[in-house]
Amino acid sequence: MQRLALTVLLFLLAGLGGCAYGGYGLYDDQRLVDTISDDKGLSTKIKTALMDESFTGGWSVAVYSFYRHVFLVGEVPPDMQAKALTIARRYNPLSVTPHWFSPATSDTNNMMLATVLRKDLIGTKGLSSSRIDTEVNAGRVVLLGVVKDDAEKQLAIQAARCVAGVSSVTSYLMLPQKAGQLGAGALQG
Repeated sequence: MQRLALTVLLFLLAGLGGCAYGGYGLYDDQRLVDTISDDKGLSTKIKTALMDESFTGGWSVAVYSFYRHVFLVGEVPPDMQAKALTIARRYNPLSVTPHWFSPATSDTNNMMLATVLRKDLIGTKGLSSSRIDTEVNAGRVVLLGVVKDDAEKQLAIQAARCVAGVSSVTSYLMLPQKAGQLGAGALQG
């Protein structure tokens, strides 16, 4: 029993160490902690509302929020797209940007491609991949997140384009925003 407790403690400490040294977490995010919290809360509320409205029939909508700009990404039937936008707008985000994938016509394995993409983003020198979220659908890649500058943004886009099997890359990567910038010009795609 003591050995099990020690093993669990070591795993917990290893996990904490990863976060403290720039692993996937808050450490490297360009946003303030309260902004991150607000964004996570907003995306969770919208995702919950979408689930309550039966957005589960074989399609899915990923919901992201950065500086209260909401992004809906997924493969959704045309007759449900307006409804998804209406639901997202109920929560008064600064903007709602949909990225609807047309039905997949490729045999590309999304999970495998997403894994290779993540590996290549992690391996790209000068890029902090922990700030970049990805969505993959039949070779089509969407990049979302907050990067430190335009150079890092271009590195991420180029790295994604170079992954075998990627047919297109759409970037919704944002630059850090100051309080006065939140309403205008936040999306510089």
